[in-house]
Amino acid sequence: MPDFLINVVPFKNVAVVRYTLTMLLLISAMQTAHADFVEAVSLLDKYNLITTGNVTSYSEVDGNALIGGNLTGGNYHIHNTSTAAPALTVGGNVGGNVNVNGPGLDVGGSIQGNVNMNGGGNAYAGSVSGGATLQNNANGNGSSYVVGNIAGAVNTNGGGTYYGGALTGTANGAIHTDVTMTFNPQSVAEAAANTLSGFSDALSGQTVNSTYSVTGNTATFNAESSGLSVFTITDANSFFSQVSQIQFNLQNGAQEILINVINSSANSTLNIDANFLGSAATALGANLLWNFENADNISIGSQFGGTVLALAANVSTSQNIEGTLVAASLTQGGEIHSQPLSAGYANLVTTLASSSTTSASGAAIPEPGMLALIALGWLAMGLGLRHARRS
Repeated sequence: MPDFLINVVPFKNVAVVRYTLTMLLLISAMQTAHADFVEAVSLLDKYNLITTGNVTSYSEVDGNALIGGNLTGGNYHIHNTSTAAPALTVGGNVGGNVNVNGPGLDVGGSIQGNVNMNGGGNAYAGSVSGGATLQNNANGNGSSYVVGNIAGAVNTNGGGTYYGGALTGTANGAIHTDVTMTFNPQSVAEAAANTLSGFSDALSGQTVNSTYSVTGNTATFNAESSGLSVFTITDANSFFSQVSQIQFNLQNGAQEILINVINSSANSTLNIDANFLGSAATALGANLLWNFENADNISIGSQFGGTVLALAANVSTSQNIEGTLVAASLTQGGEIHSQPLSAGYANLVTTLASSSTTSASGAAIPEPGMLALIALGWLAMGLGLRHARRS
C-alpha cells in the first residue's frame, strides 16, 4: 500500500483500503485474462488451421487457414464454415497449385505458383512472380490487389486488378496505383500464436479430475466431471506406442474433455496411430481438446478426433483430423475437418480466467456479491481522507 495513504488514512481503515486495492487489481487482471481466453476460443472457431511456420499440403482444409510461413499446395475453405476471416491468409510465399473456395486471400509474400479463387472476395498479394498465376473469380464480389510487381498473370473475373509496382506480365484491365494490404498476414499469425500459447499454458495448469486406464492396447478415458473433464498423459511416448485404440466413457453428463499431453522425450517423434472406437473421432470432435505441451514432432497416422494445440510441433498427417489444428508447421496428407469447439467451452473461458488470476496472485477472486463490500471499502477510504483533512 502506498506510504501516502498510510499517512492520511486512519489506521483502522488501512486494512480495508489495502483489501480494496488488491481486489480491484485482481478484478482488472481477471478481466484481461478473460479477454485473452475469449480471443483464443474465437481463433479456434475462426480458423481450421493455424501455423507459425510453413505448410506443404496434398489435401484440403474445410475452413479458413492462417499460415505464418510459406505455403505449397492444398485446397482451402472447402465448406463455408466461417466468414469471420479470409479463407486463406499466408505470411510468406505461395507455391504449387492452391485452390481457395471461400472469400478472401491475403498473401504477405509472393505468389510463385498457381492460385485459383472460386469464392469471391478480395485477393491481396505482395507480388506475382514470373510463371505464376492468380485467377480470382470474384464475380462482382471482389478485386485483386498486388502491392509490388506483376511478372506473371493476374486475371480477375468480375472485378478490378490493381498493382503498385511494375507490370511485366499480364493483368486484365490493370490499374497502376498505390496498393497497401489491409493487414500484415505474418503479424496476424504471430499474434494468434501468442494468444494461443497463453491459452495452452492455462490449460496445462488445470487440475486433473478424471482418470483413464490402459488395458492391452486400448485406452479408456472416463470423463467424470459434469463440467470440464481434465486428463493428463504424463508419458505420451509410452502411451501412444502402446495404445492403438481409444474410447471414451462419458459419466455424470460430461461433455467437454481436455487432455493435456506431456512427452517424456520432447525431441522424439510422437507417432499417433490409435483408432477412435465407436466413431468417437467425429462424434466427439467438437468436445475434445488436446493440448500437446512440449511435443516437437507429431505424426498422425489414423483419423484423429478433436482440436489439437501443438504450437511447438512440426506435424505430419496421413489421415484426417476432426477439429482445428494449431502447429509450428504442417506436412498435410489427410483432410482437416471443421469441428468448432462445443458451446460448453464458453464456460471454460471463465474457469480459466479465474484460475489463472488466482494462481498468479495467490488470492481468491471476489464473487459479484463482493463488489458491494469493495464499494464500502472505497467509501471508508474516502471518509478517512476527509477526516484527515479536517484534522
